[in-house]
Amino acid sequence: MMNRFIFPFLLMFSGCSTFKQEAVDCPKLTSPKSAAEIIAKSENKSPVYIGIRGITTYCSKASQHIEMSVSVNIRAIRKDITIDDYVPLKLSIVSVDKDFNEYDRDELSYSQFLLLGSKTVDRKTELNLDVPRDGEVFLGIK
Repeated sequence: MMNRFIFPFLLMFSGCSTFKQEAVDCPKLTSPKSAAEIIAKSENKSPVYIGIRGITTYCSKASQHIEMSVSVNIRAIRKDITIDDYVPLKLSIVSVDKDFNEYDRDELSYSQFLLLGSKTVDRKTELNLDVPRDGEVFLGIK
C-alpha cells in the first residue's frame, strides 16, 4: 500500500529537473583597457590601482534573449598600507544589439574596503543581464 504512494511521489519530483534552463555559449564580452584598469583616489586621497582580474560567465537560453550571469574579480592594489581605507567604484556591464543599441544594463556602485596592512585586496562581484542573441557585452569600472 505504501509503495503506491511513494512511486508517484518520486516520479513527480524527478520531473522537476526539466525546469532547468538550457546552457548556451555566452556572447562576446569585452572590456577596453581604459575601462578594465584605472587609478582611483581613496577616501584618504591615496592613489589605488583598480583592475578586473578574472571573469566567469554562465549563459542560459531564454525565450527572446540570453540570460547572462557574470562573476567579476576586482583587484585593488595600493602603496600606503598603514591605514584602513575605502575606494569608491562603479562597475557597469552593458549588452548591446547588432546595431550597438543598448539592450540591458547592470551597475553596482560601492566602496571597496582596504584593510590596514593589506597591499592587495580582491572582491568577487556578481552581475546579471539579458543579451540579445546577436549582441555583445561590455564591462568596465569607473
